[in-house]
Amino acid sequence: MFDNASSLILTADVPETPTLVLTPTDRAPALARSFLAERFREWGHQDDYVGRVVVTELVTNAYRHGAGFIVVRVFRDERDGLAVIEVWDHGPGLPVVGSEDHDSTSGRGLLMMSRLVHQWGTRATMEGGKIVWAKCAL
Repeated sequence: MFDNASSLILTADVPETPTLVLTPTDRAPALARSFLAERFREWGHQDDYVGRVVVTELVTNAYRHGAGFIVVRVFRDERDGLAVIEVWDHGPGLPVVGSEDHDSTSGRGLLMMSRLVHQWGTRATMEGGKIVWAKCAL
């Protein structure tokens, strides 16, 4: 059994991860890009192109196909040095990578993103909804 003092000590050493909470509007992707660019600048990395593409795709999908507020986190995985981009929403549907349909005018964003990142995936949240995440180079 943990006492309150030891619990506080254990969590006090965990760094806070900056979080952006967005209203699901057409401005959400631009705000998420600015948020990501600031994280990369804090880490001393000016080349944030892939990260901006990824966060734009994930936030746009959450805005168009998800539900509720959109939560964005960007942090470094110290194990491999990659940036992790997480986008949460409360919608039940999971993202699906579409095929290369040359006649379609949309639906290729996840396919493009999947080819730019090292890894990506989804996981359910306890509150309902999902987190879509991707890891990309800094």
